[in-house]
Amino acid sequence: QHTDPNTEMSKAVILDGLYRLSPNPSFVQSVTGKSSAAGFKVDIFRGENVTINLLRNVNGYKVLILRLHSAVGPDGFLYLFSGEPYSPSGYTLEQLSGSVTNGITEEGDEFFAINAAVLGKEKPSGLNDSTLILMGCNGTSDEMTIEALFEQKVKTYISWSGKVDLSHTDEATMTLVNALYLQRLSVGNAVAKTMAEIGPDPKFKSILEYHVRNG
Repeated sequence: QHTDPNTEMSKAVILDGLYRLSPNPSFVQSVTGKSSAAGFKVDIFRGENVTINLLRNVNGYKVLILRLHSAVGPDGFLYLFSGEPYSPSGYTLEQLSGSVTNGITEEGDEFFAINAAVLGKEKPSGLNDSTLILMGCNGTSDEMTIEALFEQKVKTYISWSGKVDLSHTDEATMTLVNALYLQRLSVGNAVAKTMAEIGPDPKFKSILEYHVRNG
């Protein structure tokens, strides 16, 4: 018994943790349409369904599009905000160990946030050869996180160099997905094309950056 690796890995997922507070149905529709046209089967998780457990156990996707808030914590690590409202009594062991913390948005909403290095960690081969597109802020600020994701066999990591406005990252990601999967450009060319067309964040001047695992 064997599975066709091409079929097995031609899945994409959109983790839209911002759906409840900042929905953008046209973004999801656009990215789903482009990904489907490129041959991916697309799964979508929205709002409170983007749980800490989902983030720890996510696996089997060739492309992961993370429409999540993200921030570098006081410890210097990058954290991904889930869609799960924060409560001090949840994930107590994880909070003590530092793998889960309290993420507070600029609007003052509080969500559980997970150390990005723990993404997919519960599944040993969960992120093998995947492309990770993190739409939140400061995704490329923490080299340790990128190394940890590469150790989990992430192939390509794309994110922003600093803060980014949600409407800007939505627009840029639609252009990026189109360039990568419909126009089939290399990662470098796709990121360059996106920056040429959409530009850095107008307010924060952040740019999209990419890292590719060697070997």
